[in-house]
Amino acid sequence: MLNEYNLKEKGLFLSAFLMLSVLVIHDQLISPFILVFFLTTIPFWKGPKNLRSKKVLFPLLLLFLLYASSLLFVTRLDVAVLSLTTKLSFFIFPLTGILMSTGFKIAIRGIKWGMIAASLFSMLFSLFRAIITEGGISGEAFHSNVYGLNMHPSYLALIFIVACAFLWTEKRNDGIMKLFKWGYLGVVIVSLFYLRSLGAFVCVAVIFGGIPIWKALQIKNWKWLLTIPIYAILFYIGLQSSPRISNDVNASLSKVSEWSESPSEFIDSNVNNIESNTVRLVVWTLSFDLIKNNAMGVGLGDEDNYLCREYYREGYLGYAERHLNPHNQFLQTGISIGWIGLIVLIIVFISLIYCAYKTNSLALFIAALCISVSCLFESMLERQVGVIFLSIILLIVALSHPSFSKTDNSQ
Repeated sequence: MLNEYNLKEKGLFLSAFLMLSVLVIHDQLISPFILVFFLTTIPFWKGPKNLRSKKVLFPLLLLFLLYASSLLFVTRLDVAVLSLTTKLSFFIFPLTGILMSTGFKIAIRGIKWGMIAASLFSMLFSLFRAIITEGGISGEAFHSNVYGLNMHPSYLALIFIVACAFLWTEKRNDGIMKLFKWGYLGVVIVSLFYLRSLGAFVCVAVIFGGIPIWKALQIKNWKWLLTIPIYAILFYIGLQSSPRISNDVNASLSKVSEWSESPSEFIDSNVNNIESNTVRLVVWTLSFDLIKNNAMGVGLGDEDNYLCREYYREGYLGYAERHLNPHNQFLQTGISIGWIGLIVLIIVFISLIYCAYKTNSLALFIAALCISVSCLFESMLERQVGVIFLSIILLIVALSHPSFSKTDNSQ
């Protein structure tokens, strides 16, 4: 693979590959690898930038500036500065994409294969470790907070799904590659089962619905839409085949139904209930009330203080002690930087989905859908891994524009 590259191209590919490998396997060490990736792009800055084709990157830069400007009025400046450093990827990766004039295919190739290889290692290592620890295929080692290497199940599940999508859309399709693709898919399915992330199950459902729509729009064949009911039936059968997952889904639907009848009564009757669905519905309700009362936001780093006040006011002392966040990135952003920030974040995701579709890349379209859906169930961009992952996907989307492929080929 590397034989076709010169020295600077090999450096770019390897830095991208290692950056994604470290992100998946041990994201706490990611900062120097991001710096190395940035430095290896410098030889590819010379030439026209074609900023018009990179417009998907600018809303993310604006979002970072809004977070930075909130430091002017926060009360916990030390916490705010630390939170802003976590979000530095919102600045670094768009800047990298804007400065690059060539080398797009090499960077994308390194990122994709780094994610594929590291995800496979993480999944196999976790599975073998669990089997060795438990002596079977069940037990404590298979619980979502243990299975995996180093991060929250929702992040791992999202990365595994996107890595699988990248692999399956690889053009090489000989016998060995087909076997590898099917084996990889099987390992991903097993891993999603053990991670038990509600967001991941919703992502799979969205993929089942999104692929026929994507196909119908891309090739103008509306018969693809007829497959959606078939996918829905298959997804339902898959859920029912696992009593544990089926119970999780039914419990979620039951709680939503209870909450929809009267949110205020739901809040009053579930004080300190720590069941996951109840937690989300309670914190979502209180977070939305907080946004309504603070149109400009409370400032980066002060969200925890304001939410804890709401918890204490409603008698949710256990939630305050645990410092629970909104479990929804849109609400989290709205609390931090107000309605303007919330609107910009929505624009980021709309642009991501639209531009991913325009690149004619099914894998990027799936990645865009999954990230957007995941942000509905977790404050995905409050942790370094979520910030970096979104920024990298946006970078790939921007560099996948057809005009850049022509530039790479001419070089």
